[in-house]
Formats: sequence, C-alpha cells, structure tokens
Amino acid sequence: MATQRAAVVGGGIMGAGIAQVLARNGYDVAVREINQELAEEARERLVSGSYGLEDAVEGGYLSEDEKSAVLERLTFTTDLDEATNGTDFVIEAVTEDLAIKGQVFRDLDAVTDDQPLYSNTSGFSVTSIANGVSDPSRVAVTHFFNPVPIMSMVEIVRAPQTDEAVVERAEELVDELGKTSVTIDDDPGSYGFIANRCHMAMREEAQRIVDEGIATEEQVDKALEEGYNLPAGPFSLRGIGEEWD
Repeated sequence: MATQRAAVVGGGIMGAGIAQVLARNGYDVAVREINQELAEEARERLVSGSYGLEDAVEGGYLSEDEKSAVLERLTFTTDLDEATNGTDFVIEAVTEDLAIKGQVFRDLDAVTDDQPLYSNTSGFSVTSIANGVSDPSRVAVTHFFNPVPIMSMVEIVRAPQTDEAVVERAEELVDELGKTSVTIDDDPGSYGFIANRCHMAMREEAQRIVDEGIATEEQVDKALEEGYNLPAGPFSLRGIGEEWD
C-alpha cells in the first residue's frame, strides 16, 4: 500500500503533536510554518519538547531506530504549496484566532484540489471557518486534545454542508491513530464543542463558589477530584495547561 501523505499547517504545541502522531502511524507529514525560524522551532519541539520523540524513547514507547524512521517521514517547510502537494488531507493547527484561521483556509483553497481540509480549532464553528473555501463541503473540524501524543479524544465536527466522505475519512483517521472520536453537528451560535463547553461551565461555577466564600480553590479541586474521580480539578488545570488555545 502506498504511503499516505498529510500536511499540518502550524507547528506549535498542537501542530507538532498532531504531526508526531501522524508520522508515528506511517504518514509522510509536511509541517508548514510561516518562516524558517518557526519551522526549526517546530522540529525542535517535536523532537525534544514535552511529549516529543525523545520523551517517547526515554519512556520505552519508541526505539531509537523507530525514532529515526519517524523523523525520516517528517519535513518542515515554509512553502504551503509544497507542503500540501499530493496530500490525502490537510490539518490546520494555527493559533486560535478566527481571522488567522480564515486566511489560512483561503490560502489552502488556492493551493489544494479536493482533499479534505480539517481544522484543529478548540471551538470555532466549522461554518465560519469553511467560509474561506470555495467548496465548503470538504471542511470539517478534528479537535485533538493536548498533549496530542497521549490524549485519546478527538472531537469531529461537521457543518450541514460537510460532505459525509470528509467526516468518514476523519473517523477512519482517528481509528488509525488509535484514538477515540465523537462526531457532532456544528453549532454556529456558540464557542466550543462538547468537552470545552462542559468544562467551561464547571470552571465558571467553581470560580463562583470561591468568589462567594463557600470554599477555597484547593477545596473545590479536592471535592471534584475525589468526588467525581477527575484527574485534575478546574484550578489545578491552570497549572498544567488547558485546552483553550
């Protein structure tokens, strides 16, 4: 079977994590950044950053030979046309700014043909992102969770105009990566999908409890962690990074 190719636009924490997982599962992956310095930082992040390839080797999840093979499947470039040429799909993972994402999708529209275009947005509607593409039927959301190499959940979000084949390809991809997906419909009237909307509600109520003097932050975290078996309460999460970017 021919090796499949994918492009990840944006090499930050999320983009590097997505690219790593794709490459570890046999994909040839091009990571596109806006300048050479950021492209080099993306490579360094993927190799030496938290949950990068070196951590995987140290933890016994990859051998040195496997790490070398993964790196051979990765390229880092500033050329969007080069990155996306011949790809099976593209995943956008730039900063969580709708204007920036819109421009990225307009640029992708100019250099891609009919392959699926996925956004890793934490909560912008598919409809708003797809407005930048002449054929919005090929746009959907694949929202990976941070850190991508160890978190299993991916929220797949479709707009009314999204082609069912685009959704099915996303579901197949999640299965290939050994992750778990939920597929839901777009809600243009709100920010967030399932997990972030529920967590935001919990976080707001937790802050209200503290502001009203009912309990301390530590007590709220303890109650939720011990009472509902959460790995980390809403205030603890501030210290280890949240899924809002």
